[in-house]
Amino acid sequence: MRSLSGLLSCIVACGLLPATAFSQEPTPAQQFEALKKERNRPTSAPKPNMTDEERTRFVGEHYRRAFDVNVKFLELAEKVPNDPIALDALIQACWQVNNMPWPVSVAGTDRSSARAIALIVKNHVTSDKLGPLCERVSYGFLKEYESLLRAVVKSNPHKSVRAAATLGLAQYLYNRSQRVELLRGFPEFAKEYDELFGEAYLAELFRQKPSYAANEAVAILEKALPQLGSEPVRSGETIADAAKGLINEIKNLAIGKPAPDIEGVDENGVRFKLSDYRGKVVLLDFFSFV
Repeated sequence: MRSLSGLLSCIVACGLLPATAFSQEPTPAQQFEALKKERNRPTSAPKPNMTDEERTRFVGEHYRRAFDVNVKFLELAEKVPNDPIALDALIQACWQVNNMPWPVSVAGTDRSSARAIALIVKNHVTSDKLGPLCERVSYGFLKEYESLLRAVVKSNPHKSVRAAATLGLAQYLYNRSQRVELLRGFPEFAKEYDELFGEAYLAELFRQKPSYAANEAVAILEKALPQLGSEPVRSGETIADAAKGLINEIKNLAIGKPAPDIEGVDENGVRFKLSDYRGKVVLLDFFSFV
């Protein structure tokens, strides 16, 4: 009389049941979905009227959960490098962008993004899935984001993805330069950036001329527009539309630039121009009733 295991093997071999029917190991796709659910599960319910300390702790719990699960995404990708789900797992492993940024004491450390980005650049830089990631990391500060964006701009064959990476690279360089300029005057925040992103990295950025990154961002956009200007990048906007706004911001609205002259009516109904107050301390308060 055949054993139960032998009978099951025979059933599988005859094609009556798939081999996975008796497998204890979830498929890579199933593991991927389980990790997404784990990361999205609330750490705790927000309470009404939280204090600043409670709110900070609540945010910190979310970041720490995400960073912990992102390590598992990375481990999954490294375990099944030839499975189609590997790239999806790598993208998720660097999806959490600490763009506030929250201190290490609050958010913990990002232990997966650098390795995940290195694997994306090495094995998946030509993928058509990288557009959303390029847009997302453009608001971050991590050094490896620049490596990812430059690699995609250089090597990705898909125009829409290159457009997202091109705009993302320009946005990243400009945003980072603005943060560095703010940090020069706030040593206590600079120390937090040291802990999050590395002291040597921040020192390298401090050595750059303030205008260097802004000028490069403008040059990147102007070079790309003839080929990629009509490509959509976000919310139906083309890279040409987005580039126009970013270039205007860099040239006219950046920290240290003279404010554009505006005209209006003061509280007494008298017309004025902002330039009338040149040389004086002025507080501008913009608001909308909409």
